[in-house]
Order: sequence, then C-alpha cells, then structure tokens
Amino acid sequence: MKRLIWIVAAVLVAGGSVAVAANASPAPRYRVATATAGEVTETVTVTGTVDHVNRADVTFGTDGTIATLTVSPGEAVTAGQELGTLDTTALEAAVSQASAEVTAAEAALASDEEAQEEAAGASDELAARQREVKAAQTTASRALTAASAAFAAQASACATPSSAECTTAVTVTRSAQEAVQRAQTALQTAIDALAGTVPAQPESANAVAEGQASVEEATAKLVEAEQALSGATLVSPITGTVGAVTSSAGAAVSAGSPVVTVIGEGAAEVSATVPVEQLEKLTVGQEATVTPVGATAAVPGTVTSVGTLPAAASESVAYPVTITVPSPPASMAAGSSATASVTVATAKDVLTVPTSAVRGGVVTVLSGEQTSPTRVTVGAVGPSRTEIKEGLAEGDEVVLADLDSPVPTNDQQTGQGGFGGGPVRMMRPAG
Repeated sequence: MKRLIWIVAAVLVAGGSVAVAANASPAPRYRVATATAGEVTETVTVTGTVDHVNRADVTFGTDGTIATLTVSPGEAVTAGQELGTLDTTALEAAVSQASAEVTAAEAALASDEEAQEEAAGASDELAARQREVKAAQTTASRALTAASAAFAAQASACATPSSAECTTAVTVTRSAQEAVQRAQTALQTAIDALAGTVPAQPESANAVAEGQASVEEATAKLVEAEQALSGATLVSPITGTVGAVTSSAGAAVSAGSPVVTVIGEGAAEVSATVPVEQLEKLTVGQEATVTPVGATAAVPGTVTSVGTLPAAASESVAYPVTITVPSPPASMAAGSSATASVTVATAKDVLTVPTSAVRGGVVTVLSGEQTSPTRVTVGAVGPSRTEIKEGLAEGDEVVLADLDSPVPTNDQQTGQGGFGGGPVRMMRPAG
C-alpha cells in the first residue's frame, strides 16, 4: 500500500502556522496552529462623540488690578506663554505679612512649650505628648496646603463645569478637604491629651493649645497668600491665536473672569466611556488611533483624560475617557462619532498563539493524535495573537477548531474561528 500525502493552499499570515490534520480513520480532525515567537499589541477600542478644543477663556486666579497685558487680537501664542500680570504690590505684602505671622506664632508656641515643661518638671509623658501635638500640627498644615492647591486647581479646571477635568478636580478637592478635617480632629485630640498631662498647670496647657491653633491659622493664611500671588500671572493653557482681549492695563478684574480668549489650532476630542473592567488599562498619555465615522484612514491621538467617577448617563458602570487628536481631518466634525483604538500593551519577541486558541486561560495542545487542555499564563492580548508567558513551548501545536464539530451558527458561537496564519496542509493514511 502506498501512503498518499498531498499539499494544498499555502496561506501566509504573520505570527504562526496553521495545519489541518485530516485522517481517513475515525480519528478526530483538527485545525491547529503552532506556537511561535512574535509581537503582540493589545488595544482597547471605544466609540465616542467628537468636539473641537479650539477655545480657552483665560482668567487670573485672584482678584486685582491688571498691570500688564502683553498680547493683542490676532497674535499667535503658545501653551504656557505669559499673557499678562496683575499689580503684585499688595499680594507680595500679604505674603510677607503672613510669613511673619507664622514665624511669630511658632516662636510664641516654642516659648509656651518651654514654660509648660518647666512647670511640669519636663516629664517623659509630657515630652511625648508635645511631640504628638507637633506631629499632628505638621500633618494639619500639610493637609491645608494640599487642600488650598486642590481648590485652586479646581477653579481652573471648572472653567467648563461639565468637563471631565472639572469632575476630577472636584473629587480631588473633596478628598483634600476631608483630609483637613481628619488632620484637625487628630490635632485637637493631641492637644486635649497634652492638656491632660499637666492638670496642675491648666493655664500653661491652654497656652500651648492656643499657640498650636495660632500656628495653624497663620500657616493657612500664608498658603492662601502664596496661592493668590501665583494667580497673578495670566498664562495661555493652549497654543493658538488670540481671539479677543476683554480688558486693559489698570482695570480691576475678579478671579475667574475671562480676560483673554485664545482660539486653539484645531485639536479635537473624542469623549467616550469604558467599562469598569477596562478602566485600569487606560492611563493619560497612551497613544491611540482615531477613525472618524464613515472614514477608513485613522489619525493619531493621545489619551488626555481618564475619569475617576462613573458616567452618570451610562446604562452600566462605565467611566469617561477623552482622546485628543491634535490635527483632526475635516471629517471629524463637531458632534460626529469616531472610534478610537488605544494601545495599552505591546510585547515583542514573545511566544504567541492565535487569540482564538485561548479560552478562559486554557489552550488545547495536540500531540500526535492526542489532545490535552493546558492552562497557560497570558500576557498581552491582541485581536489576532495572544502572548503566552507560561504553559507552552515554541513549536507546540494548539487546536483552533475541531473539524468534526458542527459549524457554529449566530446563536452558537464557540470561538473556534481564526486560522492564525501559515501554510495549510492535509494528510491522510495510505489507502
């Protein structure tokens, strides 16, 4: 008897080989692919609504009198460029005064603590309580500083109240304010404990408690004064062209009131949502490709915002994400739809198999005519190939489909599609 071997259709697809082993005997027939080294790119795809980032109403961060405005309508500006300043005479004086008050309050506190130690015999317990108060004071001061900075950032981010940046800033401010409350409660507890260690000298204990409160109050005023001074400079947040200047040198302005309007250079945003299970894969700065509805060519973009609160209008738990396209095509009209594919992981020179071969962390390995389910550790998961970190070796053959099983219908999806690439060969025994 002669063994008949015949070769059919060679199909080349990057990343591996696919084989069909057909046997004239009753043995099962399988479509298989070989585990090979390759590259895998994992992406998260979202669809959202397009809007244009072409305007910024630039405001001062504090009240004051305009000293300089260095731009005029029609002038090109860049992101971070200074556009004007306020008269800082009073603001600088306020910082100096607040700094002096902090110094004086700290000196008075040190004197009160020294007097208390002398009155109480400088016991070990008293010294420990004083250290606790000082530590609590430091924590409270830092919390106040963080809360002030968060509030200033919120004021800037909420120029557009409905934006994702505003939502995030509000959340950060709320957390900072809660941290201040906790720190102040802890400080008061430490002060009370300190007072309890010197019951015979209540005046001395009260003086220390009042001194701590004075330091806290003076520190908070200093932070506010420094924030006000930093808000006296008008800076463009985007690159573009000055569209309007609504005030002039010598005019009084309020914090948050638009002074200069900058028209951006045409960037567009795609606002979308992602399910909670994909949220942790996305971070600001990731690269993306964006395809406008009805178009075939994609343009580059970048993830510029990932929300920390669920989108209110979503039917399921989903979080807002924004992808910015710096040079959008004409087809990306405001209000239209676009699909963005965000690259979340890339693995090069790794062991890969067709994605369709992996089902719930398990692949079916074909050895001779025997198959065995094998658990694998999966890395990056691409649309066609999946990285295998553990469980397989290069050259192992994995099953893509059982050719003797019924062809799945729309209601019977088995996930057995996808050849994975490579030459297709068929073998049968001699007849």
